[in-house]
Amino acid sequence: MSTHVAGELNTILEKLSEHARRTLTAFGVQIEEAGRVDESTLRDALSSKGLPELDAALQFHRDVGGLSVPALSLTFATARRLAHGSARRTPDGEVAIPVGRSGGAAYFIDAGAVLYRMRDAPRDKELTPVATSPWTLLEKLALLAGVEPLAKGALRLRFRPYVGAALAGALGAEPAVEATDSFHRFFRRGSLVIADGHPLRDEGERDTLVWTPALEDAVAALRAAGSACGAIGAELTTAAAELQIEPPRSAPVAPSPEVLREGGAVALLAGAGEEGTSGHVWAPPGPPRLEQTRLFAGTLLSWETVDDRGARIRDFTGAEHTLSPLLTPRAVRGLLRLGARVDPRRKGERASLEHLLSCWELPAHEAAFDFEERLGGLRFANLQWGPFGIVGAWPDRPAAKEAASVDEGQLVPIGAEILGNVSYAVDAEGAVHLEDEHLDPTPIAVSWLVCLERLGAASADDGELPCSCQIKARVGLAVAAALGAAPVPEGTDQHASIWYRDGISVLDVAADPYSREPRTTVAARSEGDLVIALQVALQAAPDAAVEVFGVKGDPSPPTPEEPVVVRARVWGNTWDKAQRELCIYGGPERYRFVWR
Repeated sequence: MSTHVAGELNTILEKLSEHARRTLTAFGVQIEEAGRVDESTLRDALSSKGLPELDAALQFHRDVGGLSVPALSLTFATARRLAHGSARRTPDGEVAIPVGRSGGAAYFIDAGAVLYRMRDAPRDKELTPVATSPWTLLEKLALLAGVEPLAKGALRLRFRPYVGAALAGALGAEPAVEATDSFHRFFRRGSLVIADGHPLRDEGERDTLVWTPALEDAVAALRAAGSACGAIGAELTTAAAELQIEPPRSAPVAPSPEVLREGGAVALLAGAGEEGTSGHVWAPPGPPRLEQTRLFAGTLLSWETVDDRGARIRDFTGAEHTLSPLLTPRAVRGLLRLGARVDPRRKGERASLEHLLSCWELPAHEAAFDFEERLGGLRFANLQWGPFGIVGAWPDRPAAKEAASVDEGQLVPIGAEILGNVSYAVDAEGAVHLEDEHLDPTPIAVSWLVCLERLGAASADDGELPCSCQIKARVGLAVAAALGAAPVPEGTDQHASIWYRDGISVLDVAADPYSREPRTTVAARSEGDLVIALQVALQAAPDAAVEVFGVKGDPSPPTPEEPVVVRARVWGNTWDKAQRELCIYGGPERYRFVWR
């Protein structure tokens, strides 16, 4: 950074509070070298894109143009990027032009110098006002950067309606005037932060939020909110809570009204996607402790406790009783290891799903209705299952269409990554297709039962079969026969086959969805079985490339008496791209794996 630019950065930081300066500096605040240009260049940039030359936008650039905080994904646009986006209309109908970005959202400014936020998805979302000046916005971001994401042991409470001033008085927090404007009010006492409204989230915009690492402060806030402040809703959020998933039959009786009154309970303020959820948050008498329950249709879904031992959640939506009638015990075990649960809030009746599919002009495939009836609301790992929960979460649902407008050849989604782009969908015949942004829909299983069987089997032996190999050939039948593994018909079709015995798992895929090449994967408890698998595979497909995982390499040269038991081409990134051959020396007493 040049001396001149460093001086401009110091000028900006001097206008902020000591807390904001210290926080932003710790997060790597900087100015792009080419980020500051003269006003005529800036006007030309706006004009070339047909954007209005708002005086407020010009002043914004003079004040903070080119400023960025990489650790917060915050960038106030340089002149080159200021006019990159299009103008938007504010809720009042005024024109606003883009001036920056931060973590999945864009910032805009209008003629009155009000700053707005717009989420990237859905793209046609209204602008939400976030600050009356760049300085106030930076102060707000600095305060939030110190409390979000929640650190281990930290707590966040959300209350409705606004009760910030009353809570601040009860907890001894002072107004943070530098971060306060007509849109949000902040209060602070050391590591305790209170905010009326959240500048970066739609959820919480109408609520008061309290962040604190101290359980005593959280208990005091809840008690004050429920009694003196008149809060009508509350929600507790913890970080790194110990999660215990249990079957629904393990759920205890929900707390009695007497227990709730004694603990000063406040009704649960359910979050987005939790429609129909009820419950309470309360602080029982005695040592500092918080409790929170979630119920749906009278059924207890979870019970969370925070005390001096940390945060613990008992989740009573375990899926074992739902999965067991449908899949093999091994597949059920694998899905349970992935945290399989069934959330009744994301399950829909047939009529509701029919209407939803009609709204999106999706066909009413019987396989989709069958899945919803049996496993709607299923969730494990990073995957959500059930067409009602998936399609129902899509933004901006259109009005229902006539059935005649539906293309019966379309796929209906039944599974999707919660964070990601991979999805699973069924066709009219019930076959499952895999798709993501880099892959056109590709059939991977003849039914959703076979698909889930394979997904469960893939995780059933995690940690128990430490070494594995992949062979770019379809040699599963020969390998399984040599190792004595039995076929698993529930997970076998024309797309893939499974064999299993204690200590061995074999998966043979006709065509990998991405590479379109055949592939066999073998997982084993012992290196000896892995070597046998490789030997048999290479006898059946001598030119096949392999990849080996979970074994320790030994680059020392072989001794004259050491036989080469396997020699194979390697694909992928085994140690580094230059090493293209695998040799295995030795015998059952000791194998040595050498890549070269």
